[in-house]
Amino acid sequence: MPTALPPLHASLVLRDAEGRSWQSRLEALDQHAFTVGRPFDVPLEDAPEVGAAIEMTWTTEGGSYTLPTELTETPREGIVALWVLTPQGEATRAQRRAHFRLPMDGTGTITVAGGTITGTLADVSEGAVRFRLTPDEAEPFVEGASVSTTFSIGSESFEHWASVLRSWPSSRPNGDPAVDVVLILGLAEPQARELRRALIAEQVQRRRRGQD
Repeated sequence: MPTALPPLHASLVLRDAEGRSWQSRLEALDQHAFTVGRPFDVPLEDAPEVGAAIEMTWTTEGGSYTLPTELTETPREGIVALWVLTPQGEATRAQRRAHFRLPMDGTGTITVAGGTITGTLADVSEGAVRFRLTPDEAEPFVEGASVSTTFSIGSESFEHWASVLRSWPSSRPNGDPAVDVVLILGLAEPQARELRRALIAEQVQRRRRGQD
């Protein structure tokens, strides 16, 4: 088993030899294999077959990691379709590209088991989103929890799967207690490009407004 491993329930990006990429989640791991959810958007008529090479990527606070794997099983647990991936080498840590954070002053939503919460959007980068919640609202968001989130940058809306990286006590401008929650976005490269483009466009618009 590789020395660098994704945390259980981590958001993953899976990429096949043809360059197609899908989002998934780590459901289980043991000494020999990873069990992940079969991506919802894999085409039924052209899905990777057992024996296919699958590159698995995940992001942590320490950086982005990529692991070569082989698709060895495609089991089902009830109505849930799964893939079993066997490591084919060591994980490599990608060189981290600096992501600028754009401060925000709007709201967004986070959906976790049990419901959806609307929180204050503190900042967004290409790899993460930071929300400011009340202490009670923040209780379900334990480290590693899988969530979905929606937020807007300018006139564009985004909805992505994510995982909770960490949280810490903070406060609102009026002094009320709050908790900041950072979500790591599990983005395929096309999604990352779209988010990057929107962040840059919004930054340019703010600079122009500041010059008016």
